[in-house]
Parts: sequence; C-alpha cells; structure tokens
Amino acid sequence: MSSVWRIALTFAAAALVLVATAVVVEHLEAVDPSATSYGWGSDLDRNRPSPPNDMVLVPAGKYLIGDNSVYYVQLDTFYIDRHEVTNLEFARFVESTGYVTTVEQKGGGWIYRGGERNWKYVSGANWRHPLGPGSSIENAMNHPVVLVSWYDAIAYAQWTGKRLPTEAEWEVAARMGAASNSKNPAEDGSANVWQGYWPQKNELTDGFFYTAPVGSFTADSLGLYDMIGNVWEWTADWYAPDTYRVEELMYNPVGPKNGGKRVARGGSWFCSSNYCSAYRPGFRGKSPPLYAFNNVGFRCARDGTSQPE
Repeated sequence: MSSVWRIALTFAAAALVLVATAVVVEHLEAVDPSATSYGWGSDLDRNRPSPPNDMVLVPAGKYLIGDNSVYYVQLDTFYIDRHEVTNLEFARFVESTGYVTTVEQKGGGWIYRGGERNWKYVSGANWRHPLGPGSSIENAMNHPVVLVSWYDAIAYAQWTGKRLPTEAEWEVAARMGAASNSKNPAEDGSANVWQGYWPQKNELTDGFFYTAPVGSFTADSLGLYDMIGNVWEWTADWYAPDTYRVEELMYNPVGPKNGGKRVARGGSWFCSSNYCSAYRPGFRGKSPPLYAFNNVGFRCARDGTSQPE
C-alpha cells in the first residue's frame, strides 16, 4: 500500500473517531425533551392544603454557624415564618397595596425552563408568570412566590409588620431543626432539589420539577418547612466573603453596612449534585438585590420581644 493511501486511511479513521465521539457526546448531553412539558404547579397541587404560616420561636443563645469554617454567634430570641411566603399571601399584599414588583417595572426577569441549558432573561416573566408569558400560578397559589427581588421581599415584610431574617438567624434556625447535615436531598428526595444530572435529566425523586407547595415535605424538628430546597430565601444582610471570619463572639451580627449583593440561603429546586449543590444550612448564596429569579423567594422574621399575632 502506498504511503498516500496509508495517509488517506489514517485521516478517514480519525474522522470516523471524531464523528463517533461527537455522536456519543451529543447523546450524553441531550436534554430530556419531556422537561419542556412541565408547568408551574398542577391540579394536584391546587388541592393540597397548606400548613398555617404562624411563626416559630428560636430561643436566645450561643450558636455555631458556618460551612467550611465555623464561628460562634450570640443571638437574641426571634421568630421566623414556618414556611416560605406563598403566591396567595403575596397576592393579598399586592391587592391590598397596589404594589408593583421590580420585575414588573423592568418588564422581565431571569428564568430557567425545563429542556433548556441555561438561564434566560425573559420579557413578561414575573411572579404571576414564572415561566414567562403564557405561564400561570393558577395551580400554584400554595407554592412559594418567586421572581421577587430583595426590595419586593422587604416591602412585603414591612407590610406584615415583620422583617427579613439576618443570615445568622436564618442559619441558626435551619441548623436547629436539621436532623443531620449529612443528608443529600439530591439522592434521597428529602427536599425539593434537582435529582439527577443537570441539565440533562431530573429524575424527579421528590416529585417536583419546579417549586412544590409549601408543606409538601416533612417539617424539621423545629417545625419549619423547606429551609433546604424549594426556593432560595433572601436574608437581610449584604454579602461579604469575610463576614464571619473573626475569632471573637459576634452578637446579633447583621453583616456589612453596604455591598453589591444580598445574601440568600437554602438552595432551591434547581440545585443538583453537579451544579450548585447548595442544599446545606451553611452555604451562602448571593445576588444583586434588584435581580429576581424563578427559584428565589423568602420568608419573614420578627424580634422576639413580643408574641407574633
């Protein structure tokens, strides 16, 4: 065989390998086409009763917080909502006040839709239309409200006579109720997160692709729902990487006085083992306060000086 033919065959073989590799990679990375069919809530969700959103007492004390490193904080008594603020609760606020969210003022928000590979800014997306125009929360009034900015959360909290929890308060409440920090909800379905390899396939071990009705999963030992998963939750604090990197005991820490991003906690339905994996009490999320996403919501807190109504 001539050298010319040998070279030609070598190139042909290499081309076949490249094509085969491309086919395999394309198959492995193919996004589940059925994911495009999932809506925001279902008829079953519509009829699921919600637990009361009373407030749970967290006693004053010295607590250990942190993720890769740990620190002590001293907190006064406070109360925190039993579950995330729902679409129904937020709708009552809007109806009573005429409030217009920052996303509605801007004309769009950031959303992730099943079957896609990344987040998109979508015109017409807002808390009433969490997957963009044409979507609805009709079957999801008992789901946590999403596509609300930090400022929207503050406005709602003030209307109720409450406030957002500090991130230290949020973490202490989450840790107090957690049976074990070794749980992996991406594997056992114990919370609403993404089970499987994102974005190719959500195995739906927990039964939900997007948000779940509040109270769908067992309350923790403190009586709180969805401190892990479902939606990220805004806290009161500005974010700084070194907020808790101090040796002395901190009393009722509130984070820095200013910054570019606010802290969010708890992970969401979007968090998977290969992407995000933020479903643990100590993980510190962050986002610009004007931004809003369809996996971010909030719950409220109140000082412990008086019993909540």
